[in-house]
Amino acid sequence: MTQDQPATVDEAPAPTPVGQRIRARRLELGLSQAEIAEGMLSPSYVSLVESGRRQPAASALAHIAERLNIDVEYLRDGVDASVRTKARLELGRAEMALREGRAEEAYEKFTALMGDPGLNDEQDRQARLGRAQARERSGDIEGAIDLLTELADEARQNPEVQSWLDVAILLTRCYARAGDYNMAIQVGEEARRSAADLGLEGTDEYIRLGCTVLGAYYERGDVVRSKMLSTELVEAADRIGAPHTRGAAYWNASLVAEARGELALALNLVDRALAMFGEGDDLRNLARLRVAHAWLLLQGPEPRAQEALDILERTRDNIEQYGGKVDVANFNTKRADALLHLGRVSEARQAVDLALRDLGERRRANAADARLTRARILRAEGDTEGAIAEATRAAEELESMGITRYAAAAWRELAELHRSVGRTDEALDAYENALRVVRVVPRASGGVVNDLDDDLALDQGEKIHVSS
Repeated sequence: MTQDQPATVDEAPAPTPVGQRIRARRLELGLSQAEIAEGMLSPSYVSLVESGRRQPAASALAHIAERLNIDVEYLRDGVDASVRTKARLELGRAEMALREGRAEEAYEKFTALMGDPGLNDEQDRQARLGRAQARERSGDIEGAIDLLTELADEARQNPEVQSWLDVAILLTRCYARAGDYNMAIQVGEEARRSAADLGLEGTDEYIRLGCTVLGAYYERGDVVRSKMLSTELVEAADRIGAPHTRGAAYWNASLVAEARGELALALNLVDRALAMFGEGDDLRNLARLRVAHAWLLLQGPEPRAQEALDILERTRDNIEQYGGKVDVANFNTKRADALLHLGRVSEARQAVDLALRDLGERRRANAADARLTRARILRAEGDTEGAIAEATRAAEELESMGITRYAAAAWRELAELHRSVGRTDEALDAYENALRVVRVVPRASGGVVNDLDDDLALDQGEKIHVSS
């Protein structure tokens, strides 16, 4: 037949790679088609598969592989079992490095696995997800978002429940850590809707995703929405959640309780969360939770600074080994707060400077939190101008990120700094900025009105803070 001649229905198709591998292995073993077919198939079926006229079903291919004493995956894709075994071992080593806090090493190992023929589709996705996790742990949040966005787009096009939920959890957390809480909520709520449409509200993954979205609502200052969602998640976790999931629900609920001024409840919830995480091997989140516990002890009219510092010192090794760069920075900021309460100002300065060094110049809520701590330290050192500069930068960055509740708190703290040195006009301007951020505007009658929902209002006498 010349190249220009059309194929006819009578012409035999070319053998498929699967058929070629089956035939080659059968001849290598000196077996007949009848011997391969025995027990399940017919010799004619094996002949059709070898010639490319029939694609074998999964069960048929498994039977043929067993008769040929060969890896079924080799028959399917031509990858030798030794190549597949090596790739799986390397994937395991990369995941171990990530669990043990060796983020840069993990990233290199995951990157080396990209396109490895020894990984199946799910293992390849695990390697790509691990690569993004390693970027997050090393502090490159934006790089992690780029990798995760690609995975999320693929999951939307080919919906696989688990792959979308685990990607969505990490992507939501990364957007929140980058200070883009609106995007974090958008991604998280989209994934929650997709999972709910599939009837997955009762799964641990769904509850963990809800906890991550709750964290974004909390950081943005949506207290009413946070309260509603935390109640829902705690009830769901108590009903069906594994210990780790219940711990995550209690942890987030404790933050919401503190924001509402319910410090005793917040401490009770964090104790329950610690008990749940203590049952597992998630050393990173256990260390992060202990940092959150120490931070709670610093809240309220009588901060328990020594107790908080003791917890932080016991947590140092684990947070440095298993935590990411942002986790370590957050630890150092909270340690600086505790040291400042104890009057150990020079040590507090060293700790907060370490936090800001790790966070770099990127605009993040964590960095603004650290700058406010540094402002307090500078004030204690007698450097009022430096304190005002740091507090101003923190307030402006929080406002630019749309974190209204915490921006208002930062403006108010700046106002009190100005007032402490007799700068009445500057103090009034800062107070007005605090009110403007939460859209409290003058009435014609001289009163004020808040044109936002109640969850963004500043309750009279409520203690507001910046939290990571």
